[in-house]
Amino acid sequence: MNSLRFSSRLPFLTILGIALVWATIASAEPAASQLYLVGIGPGDPDLLTLRAIHVMKKADVIFGTVGVREKVAEHLDGKEVIEGYWRLFPYYGKDPASLEGEQRREAEQIDAKRKEFIAMVRKAVAEKKTVVILDHGDPLIYGPWSWCLEEFEDLNPVVVPGVSSFNAGNAALRRSVTNSSQTKAVILSSADWPGKTDTIENLSVHRSSMVLFTMRAEFQDFIKKLLVNYPPETPVAIVKKAGYAKEEGVIQGTLGTITDQVKQDDLPFEYLIYVGDFLKFRHKAQN
Repeated sequence: MNSLRFSSRLPFLTILGIALVWATIASAEPAASQLYLVGIGPGDPDLLTLRAIHVMKKADVIFGTVGVREKVAEHLDGKEVIEGYWRLFPYYGKDPASLEGEQRREAEQIDAKRKEFIAMVRKAVAEKKTVVILDHGDPLIYGPWSWCLEEFEDLNPVVVPGVSSFNAGNAALRRSVTNSSQTKAVILSSADWPGKTDTIENLSVHRSSMVLFTMRAEFQDFIKKLLVNYPPETPVAIVKKAGYAKEEGVIQGTLGTITDQVKQDDLPFEYLIYVGDFLKFRHKAQN
């Protein structure tokens, strides 16, 4: 009898459990907003997060490049998709009139395009439309759209995090960047930018694991700077096109040998440099 009584209550308990699960999911969603900056991950579209897909589905207006649009095309039906606005971050916060020559001309062109974009976003939000800006990887790790969070601060923008090429690179290597016999830290950096004090030479003095986002910088220049403080026998790896299942590749060597193995022309735009003893670390001694 007790068994029968329990089973008759099971559907109610099941429904209650489902309701609690949905309540938990709903509470985890980003706060209501009409402006979203969404990371869509590196490489293949199956690295999109469920939250990114959810936000795209409710969008009215979506900003993205041609490549971004092609990557997430199946989620854009019925959306107003706007292209042609991309590299708007240079000189943000600077008056073009304070610059000279070619810099001033470039700043004026970008400033005009940026103001056009800002006006479009504000007009759409004023019309009660939901606006989504799509960015590769994670938008707040060397993302070119982070400036708009400051520009639209009054609109309460929401960031949807994405898988970073850093995460995809770690997976390609099948190595934990925080496991090493000597260090536990990992430094993310890029080429040395004018006016910044955290140069590769200054950072590498600690000999922690380092991951370099290369972008348009010269490969040889990275290796030359790393060799200032890391010994030539330090392991190094290059991950090409992280996150693209059919194109991803890994090249391993040492700082002393890698430039003999790889030339700049052999590398795509999308590659990362990993350096540190974590690349050869093993918990168990080899026989």
